Amino acid sequence: MQLSKEQVLAAALGLLDEVGLDQLTMRRLAAALGVQNGATYWHFRSKQDLLETMADTLLTGLTAGLAADWPWDERITELARRLRGALLSRRDGARLFSAAFFPLPNALAYGEAMIATLREGGLSSRDAAGAADTLTYYVVGHTIEEQLAAALPGRGHDATARLTGAVDPKRHPHMYAALAHIPAPHHQEHFDYGLHLVVNGIRADTERP
Repeated sequence: MQLSKEQVLAAALGLLDEVGLDQLTMRRLAAALGVQNGATYWHFRSKQDLLETMADTLLTGLTAGLAADWPWDERITELARRLRGALLSRRDGARLFSAAFFPLPNALAYGEAMIATLREGGLSSRDAAGAADTLTYYVVGHTIEEQLAAALPGRGHDATARLTGAVDPKRHPHMYAALAHIPAPHHQEHFDYGLHLVVNGIRADTERP
């Protein structure tokens, strides 16, 4: 039976969830599909081609139903939250996203929506592109750390205990006072606060004379 491109892609995403990005190989994928090694190249000319398509698939529907009557800053906030959700939907999703350059349909729709919304907020094309990158980098970086922490023993709670033991209240008084607010893995509130800071910075840039 000849495999379709959709079957290969679905199997690759399932394998990503099962073994993670570092262990995802074309040989392992072929074995999971029950085909000879190399058969997947009929649909994806290289592993990088497959990874790009996988990353773009994570962004499916990211811009759908975005309320046009919302203020621009609420729309980019919603886009950022949707991006985080999309990356969290798969194991190592944020690393997959950051490891591939993919000017494919869903990524282009996300970029267009983000830049168009920032332009509507008053930024120039140059500044809108820079702001979109900054916001995206924040989401991806935070989500990478979030997913890495979740993969640690005890889902990051052991790392929290190590940090607590390492911080000396005399040498690190400010870190010691903030220990309760340095969670691992990061909670939703932590992400939302950082997103609030980034969006406020962009908003301030639009208000410059």
